[in-house]
Amino acid sequence: MYPTAAKLIAGLLFAALAFFISGLVIPNIPFGQNTPISFGLGNAAIGFLLGWRVVGRRAGEGYAFGIAYGITAAVAIVFWCLFLWAFIEMIERALDLYYDDPTKALEEMVRLMVDFSSYLVGNNVLPALGIGTVFCSAVVEWVGQKNSRPAE
Repeated sequence: MYPTAAKLIAGLLFAALAFFISGLVIPNIPFGQNTPISFGLGNAAIGFLLGWRVVGRRAGEGYAFGIAYGITAAVAIVFWCLFLWAFIEMIERALDLYYDDPTKALEEMVRLMVDFSSYLVGNNVLPALGIGTVFCSAVVEWVGQKNSRPAE
């Protein structure tokens, strides 16, 4: 639970990856839809938290495990980013009295997540995410192996 170099590097690398991927996603968003200024920063914050918690805490177990944890973190980052932006959109619509009841709002939020996931297709977003994940995971694993304590 204590901070380590591997956790910090994992958090920073996955935050940078999420920010970079956000820049690739923005051109895929249809013209006229509101893209907040905090889009990249919000995704980077999620990337930092999941990089720290998922990849950083398990660094030093081997490159195969490191890359597997990195892929897990990347999928989790995509899920939570989609959840965040669908939730924000649902709240904005709910405040405009768009929904009849809370159940409809939650159903619409899931539909919004599916709709927003279509923005990941195109502009080489998924290949960049995959290559970036493998690179970030390998760097975190290297740092984790260099900074691990010897067995006593």
